[in-house]
Amino acid sequence: MSRAVKYIARNIGVLFLAIIITGMIIAGAEHRVWEWRSRHTFIQTRPFTLKEGLNKTAEYFKYSLSLFKEGESRKQFIEVYKISPEGAILTTMVVLALTMALVFVLGLYWGLKAGYNGKRSDRILTTLAPVFSAIPGWFWAIVLIWTVWWRTNLATIDYMTYIARARLNDELGIRTYLNALLIPVLTLTFANVVIYAFNVRTLVKKEMHEEHFFADVLKGLPDRKIMKKLLRTVLPSFLTFTSYNFLNLLINGMAVEKLFNVNGIGYVFATSAGRQYDYVWDPLRKIHIVDFTFVFKGELLFFVALVMAFLYFVNSSVMEILYLRLDPRVRQNVA
Repeated sequence: MSRAVKYIARNIGVLFLAIIITGMIIAGAEHRVWEWRSRHTFIQTRPFTLKEGLNKTAEYFKYSLSLFKEGESRKQFIEVYKISPEGAILTTMVVLALTMALVFVLGLYWGLKAGYNGKRSDRILTTLAPVFSAIPGWFWAIVLIWTVWWRTNLATIDYMTYIARARLNDELGIRTYLNALLIPVLTLTFANVVIYAFNVRTLVKKEMHEEHFFADVLKGLPDRKIMKKLLRTVLPSFLTFTSYNFLNLLINGMAVEKLFNVNGIGYVFATSAGRQYDYVWDPLRKIHIVDFTFVFKGELLFFVALVMAFLYFVNSSVMEILYLRLDPRVRQNVA
């Protein structure tokens, strides 16, 4: 228990430090944007200071808290993103949870089978692992758009429009949300399942060289019982995989949210900085022209970073505690 408390205390310290550093970086970037916008004016720019960074970080933090209280900030957030702040967080968590569940089930089965039985499943896995590790998530998004949506007309590539239409027709339900999230979840699953299966396969191969495995084989235990023992051994590997790849999965999930118009925290992040294009009327030429403005909403960027840091803290703490409980070798080392 003391080891778990140390893990949590360490993670809290890392979380606090990460929030401060992130706030300072965002404040510095916002200052640079302000300098860029003031370059053609008579406004005198001033250098960015540590005090200014800390003050802006405190303002960002207060703004993030205000999003969960009734007020103007929360009202504007809901008006822009068509969802509450907690709803955006929940949407992202659902996407991640569904993805990790599929990766766990499919990867564990494939890796265990390939590691123990070998043969065709092992050859396929060892061939695909280096290929899949080099393929970005957006590639699978394009493949799924082609096969699942365009060719078979299943699911949707526009989450917000699909949900809005279902709400208008009074057809909103769990099945509607799952269908709307089908392609985003499959995209993240395909991008991660082969890598996890290969990790499981490697662990199984390693365990098969241990003395207890040879003892089980010499005793004449059936394959099902041996695989069950191997399963208990490799089960903590998912905790390790999830802990070390959670941030990567979260970042990929944010990109997928933007791609498929899923209004989670990734969508908020993607629309908080960058160019925004719009049609404006040119009175001189009397035509509509395309104009753009550079948008940098530091308070929303900090909100997303704060949520990401908190989710990573919860994931890391829970996974490490579970790892201590599930892996007897770790408990023996602690003792």
